[in-house]
Amino acid sequence: MTTQPPQQPGFPQQPGYPPPPLPQKKRSKAKMGCLGCGGILAAAIVIGGIAAAVGSGSGDSSPSAANSAASADSPKASGAAKTTGSSKTAAPRQSTADAFKAYVKEHESAKTRAAVAHVTKVQGADKNNDILDTADIYTDYTGDLLSADTGNAKLLASAFADFQSSRGKSSKNGLVTVYNADGDLLSNGKY
Repeated sequence: MTTQPPQQPGFPQQPGYPPPPLPQKKRSKAKMGCLGCGGILAAAIVIGGIAAAVGSGSGDSSPSAANSAASADSPKASGAAKTTGSSKTAAPRQSTADAFKAYVKEHESAKTRAAVAHVTKVQGADKNNDILDTADIYTDYTGDLLSADTGNAKLLASAFADFQSSRGKSSKNGLVTVYNADGDLLSNGKY
C-alpha cells in the first residue's frame, strides 16, 4: 500500500500533483504602514523644526546670534546717543476704514460724508498686484440691491476710488464692492 501525503484543509488532493503551498499569514494593518505612530510624531517634529527655522527670518537662529544682534542695535554698542521718538513708541497704525473715513470727511461732499458714517469695515485695500485687485466695504445699511441705499453705496464706491488714487494705490483692474449689514451686494465700482 502506498502512503499518501497528508491532505491540507480546504484543498482537495489531486492525483499526480504535489499539494499546493499553504497561504501565507497576512500582516496586521499596524505593521503594514511604513510609519507607525512614533514615526508620524517624529516627522511632525522635524517639519515643525524646519518651519520654525525658516519662519524666523534669520539665517542663524542660535541664541548667541540673537544676543549679538540685540547688542549691535543698542546705543551703547554703536556709540550713538539715545534718540527720542523711536519706532518703539510710534503710534499704532490706523485701520483702512478709519483712513477712508478721514479722507471722505476732508475731501468729499456732505452726502458722501453722511454715507461714510455707515462704513463698518474695509478689506483688501492694501494689496495691489494690477491683475485683479479687489477691495470690500462693509456697511450697516439694511437695504438690498434695489433699495435707496444703493445710491449711497455708489457714492462710497466712487469715494473709495478717489481715496485709493490719493494714496497712490489706484489699480488698472481694481474692483471695490460695497456690502450691506447682511453681507449682500449693494454696489460695486472700479478703482
